[in-house]
Amino acid sequence: DDAHIFCLEDQIKDEIRGVLNLAEKILLQFGFEKYEVNLSTRPEKFVGDDDVWSKATTALRDALDDKGWEYKLDDGGGAFYGPKIDLKIEDALGRKWQCST
Repeated sequence: DDAHIFCLEDQIKDEIRGVLNLAEKILLQFGFEKYEVNLSTRPEKFVGDDDVWSKATTALRDALDDKGWEYKLDDGGGAFYGPKIDLKIEDALGRKWQCST
C-alpha cells in the first residue's frame, strides 16, 4: 500500500486524482463500500519548508474536494516528510483498518 510518484508540480493534482480513483476501484471490487478518508497534515517535527508543505496539502485537499469525498482532518498526523491521505476500511464487525495511504 505504498508508492512514490515523481512528477512535475503541474501534474500533481491529476496524479492524486488517478491514485484516488484506483484506490476506490480496488476497494469497491473487494466489496468495501464503507471506508473513512483522512487528510493528515504537517506534524510538529517535519523536514522541508512551509511553502512546499502548504502546496502539497492544498493539492491533496483539492483532489479530495474535486472527488466529492467527505474526509476528516488529522491535524499534525502527516508523515515527517509530507502530508498524506489515509483510507480506512470497515470490516463486518465495524472495526476500522488502515488500508491505503
